[in-house]
Amino acid sequence: MSNETTAAIQALIKQVETLTTTVTDQQKRMDGLYEHNSRLLDQIKDGKRDDQSKPDETAMNKLGFERGKDGNWYPHGTRPAHVLTREEARDPAKYRAAKEAAAAVGATLEISDPDAPEDRHRAGRGDIATTQATVIKDDDARRVYVRRDVLGSSEFRAQYQRLRNDGYMPVSWDQPDELPAHLQDQINDA
Repeated sequence: MSNETTAAIQALIKQVETLTTTVTDQQKRMDGLYEHNSRLLDQIKDGKRDDQSKPDETAMNKLGFERGKDGNWYPHGTRPAHVLTREEARDPAKYRAAKEAAAAVGATLEISDPDAPEDRHRAGRGDIATTQATVIKDDDARRVYVRRDVLGSSEFRAQYQRLRNDGYMPVSWDQPDELPAHLQDQINDA
């Protein structure tokens, strides 16, 4: 064999040794990573097993806890972190913490206002009056009061545009007591 061939074979053997060392080191690191992940998975499985052994409901009640809607235990009289009063929600730190806690359990953050009056905008509309008068002009205020059932009718659309062009603002009403006092008299007289 020539010197060049021998030198090439020796260089190739040296590269194979280096490659073998590199692969061996990587294998050791992969084995360590595998062992680490196995330990983590075992810890997670152990945690899930612990979660399945739920505490006795009566024992928890005796200790002063109650189960919330989300299934977690809370001291009696407290609410979960994802329900805030309006005053608590004004504090940015409390709001942020409650929002994160709600996201963690997959719930939405609720703002409650115990002092708020009854929510009327979601209530159904009352009955509509059956008066003779359906459209009443108030020239002083430049308003036209239109009974709600007439306001959406096809007959009123053309009249609506004429009134708007004349500078009147249409306002809907259901019952005569929703009208200004001086116009209520006109309906009572009709």
